[in-house]
Amino acid sequence: MQQGIMKGIKKHTHADREKIIEKMAPMIKKKFGDNFVALAVCCSFARNEDVDYSDLELVAFVKSMPEGKSQGGMAKMYDGMLIELMWMTRETYLKTTLDVNENWHYSGSDRLIPIINEEFIAEISAYHPPDIKQQCLDRAVGCFSEVQEAVTKVLNAISQKNHEGMPILFFYMILEMLKVLSFLNQGPYVTASRMFSQARKFETKPESFNRLLNMARAGGYNDLTSLCRITVAVFEEFEAIFENLGLELYDDNFDPNEPVHKMRQME
Repeated sequence: MQQGIMKGIKKHTHADREKIIEKMAPMIKKKFGDNFVALAVCCSFARNEDVDYSDLELVAFVKSMPEGKSQGGMAKMYDGMLIELMWMTRETYLKTTLDVNENWHYSGSDRLIPIINEEFIAEISAYHPPDIKQQCLDRAVGCFSEVQEAVTKVLNAISQKNHEGMPILFFYMILEMLKVLSFLNQGPYVTASRMFSQARKFETKPESFNRLLNMARAGGYNDLTSLCRITVAVFEEFEAIFENLGLELYDDNFDPNEPVHKMRQME
């Protein structure tokens, strides 16, 4: 049977995306009028790493946002390409992208290429979060409960011999561990497709973690006995890392009236 032709996904070149940016720039400036400050392109295009099916992501900076809104955005699928435009103030961009927040392991490596107002974009690109090491360690402690939860789901699935549910639980666990490793090493990931290779190079990581990545790559998580052994080893090695860094993971009570670590409070 002849396969149908996809309408919503087509190949495009870097030059194709450049032409779209040239056409969109005056439209974007018109949209915001006197409130407009600057325009930049980010992600794979900004790194000059966009390939056949890469999307195109732009950021517009404005002087102010409507009350009650921190940012706005739109997404359009045009000629088989996803085009995304976000708009926000300088302060919001720094807070949500470059400052150490819960999504910093993804956003902290963001790179901007100026389209309009090069000086403004250069000033933002030169920004470095204050006290980044301590903030990252606080975040590592704060999100380790998510690793604990993900590991328990995998262990429950192992004990129940739940092969059908294991793939999604396994990769959910890997993602939560990768997040913690990013904070422990103060290194955000450049792109999702290189998270494994970047994590392998981290100086601070459980000794058995590469074995877990190898298992993910080979699909070896169906071997429940090996999976259980490696998962427990990685979790214990994570605990040792935090202990060696002098970081406390666990509370000695479950009283909600007692204080907890500031980063472990549910937000």
